Amino acid sequence: MPKLQIDTPLQNELEYSKLGFLFLSISQGIRKIWEKPETKIIFLVIIARIFFIIATHYGMDFDFYIEIAQRVLAGEKLYTDIKSTHMPLVDLIYIAMYTLCPWKQNIIAVRIFLKFPFLLTDIGIALAVMKIIEFDKRKGFSFEEKLTSEQIKSLTRSKLIAGYFVAFSLPLIFQTGGGRYDSLMIFCFAMVVYYLQRRNWFGVAFFAALGTSAKYIGVIFLPFVILWMKKEDLKSFIAGIFLGLLPIYPFLITRPVAFIEGIFLRGSHIAYGFSLWHAIFIIWNKFSMKYVDGIESTYDSSGEPWFVSNLYFPLFIAVYGLIFTLYVIKWWNTIRTEKIEDQKLTSLVNFVFIPLFIFGSTFKAINLQVLAWFTPYIALKNKLDLLIEYTFLTLIFGIGLLFFESYNVTAFEALSLQSAGKGSVFYILLIRPISIIRDQTSSTIWVGIIFATIIWYLIRTSIELGISTKEILSIKNNKLKNPIEISNS
Repeated sequence: MPKLQIDTPLQNELEYSKLGFLFLSISQGIRKIWEKPETKIIFLVIIARIFFIIATHYGMDFDFYIEIAQRVLAGEKLYTDIKSTHMPLVDLIYIAMYTLCPWKQNIIAVRIFLKFPFLLTDIGIALAVMKIIEFDKRKGFSFEEKLTSEQIKSLTRSKLIAGYFVAFSLPLIFQTGGGRYDSLMIFCFAMVVYYLQRRNWFGVAFFAALGTSAKYIGVIFLPFVILWMKKEDLKSFIAGIFLGLLPIYPFLITRPVAFIEGIFLRGSHIAYGFSLWHAIFIIWNKFSMKYVDGIESTYDSSGEPWFVSNLYFPLFIAVYGLIFTLYVIKWWNTIRTEKIEDQKLTSLVNFVFIPLFIFGSTFKAINLQVLAWFTPYIALKNKLDLLIEYTFLTLIFGIGLLFFESYNVTAFEALSLQSAGKGSVFYILLIRPISIIRDQTSSTIWVGIIFATIIWYLIRTSIELGISTKEILSIKNNKLKNPIEISNS
């Protein structure tokens, strides 16, 4: 008996219906994903950085990272054969990504591979600040509770604004696009705020320790928060510290002296960047600066007066100690009777970032990427004015520094070719015009511009430090008495 056959037109119509349904389901799924504020921000973070990631890098730093990776793969050892001053996690990431790169002779491929982890941490910073905002706005609501359409719109708007601050932070874009690793530490600071909100001391300790495994100042905020711990939190805190420091143990055990010497060498950096001590050195040197043409020259502090080399650390300790003492006096009774998760978000952000402002105002070598450190602070406190000023500082200081370094012609040309390549967009639009203008101007002009940006940075950063300190010392304004409602404000 012959099998019943469906007419071909009907069969085709059914197939088309299935395909149409599948296409509709996929498009609806994509639309739902795209409608999430997190998706939009991830897209913007990538778009804002991808050109810089592919097109150029900071020659002196990035080429040093590549050299470290090549030497380790050739059998040399970190901290003994290779005098690295990085914390281990940073070098291990660069080595791992260089090893994974299958096109090591292609500089664009190497750039993408070595910068990729820090693009991810930029995304992580954005997502962290958005989650912090969401948690703060939803206090008093169950996360299963349905919000009204107006509340959802307000929450989405607040998350997007915080995400925009991260996505379009020019200091963060430039340091990540140039191939530096600071966004890993910045991500850890953002995660500390995230876990303080939830009173998760394992998370606080883990990201403090992980940040320290990337940059030695990762634990700088801990004195401001560990006072809030209760006895039952101690075990989880110790476990977090132990796990976060895992990248350090192999070097601390097998080559302790070389490792410690390498890390402590960072204290020998010359006065540089936005540092108060750099400004003093410029005046002392009759408006003349040092040329930096390699990693080694960043440790050549010859010619610096004794007080530049010896007073910066006591100043840091004095300012930190004063603010911390005032904080303890003001907060002691509150710390004993209340929980840290019940304090305003502003207070939590200040606890974490005030120590960074102190460091950024007093230390000896404060490079351009310091402006990126405060990105979560700016995003969580909606500091558009601070972002704008730090953006202009990034541009003016960066251009001034390029012009100044161009007078060291041989070194500048070599670094320019390494960073961008002679036929690249950056070389044509930036390096070549600088070389032309250099011949028509004096280096003193650019030293003056750099000096002006240092003073601008010090004034603005000190003001922000003062504002944050005033906020935490005004304790009556820091207690969260009622849950924050989601509103259109």
